[in-house]
Amino acid sequence: MAMAVRGTARCVRIGGVLAALAVLSAACSNDPDEASVAAARSSAYAALSASSQAAAASSASQPPIPTAAQLDTQLKRALDPALPDSDRTNLIQDGEAFATAIPDMYKALHEHPRAVYGVVDPVFDNHDGTLTATLRLDKDGTGENVRTTVMHFIDVDGTWKISRTDLCGILRSADYQTPACG
Repeated sequence: MAMAVRGTARCVRIGGVLAALAVLSAACSNDPDEASVAAARSSAYAALSASSQAAAASSASQPPIPTAAQLDTQLKRALDPALPDSDRTNLIQDGEAFATAIPDMYKALHEHPRAVYGVVDPVFDNHDGTLTATLRLDKDGTGENVRTTVMHFIDVDGTWKISRTDLCGILRSADYQTPACG
């Protein structure tokens, strides 16, 4: 009996590692069903490990995933009249196209000085070089007519940039047309 308890204890101690657990379950059991379950479990763990490694390799080339607060700061910087135009356009996908639209953005901000807008949680990594977040827009700042929309950020050369398409959507929702948006 003491020998059996020691053998069981050895199996339990070694069982801490998931892959080893699958192998030991088969070795410590005489039931063929348990052996096939252990083999299937081991195979599933190996596949999961391989897919996790592939995902880690693809995400290693991406910049770190920012928080909603960091994306909000980036959006507000892109619309900040005090920021030099070249810095502002660097925050936007195809930002050079917006160089002539900057006066339209200033006009939209000037005509809606009480507007409250911002990127809010959650931020989702789409695993394709894009992030999805929610933009909250209160055009008159009263809280009575709040709109939300999905907003994307795109990895361009290791920097998360505001999606050109989404920025155009924001300008359109504020009733502004610009040549940068077609």
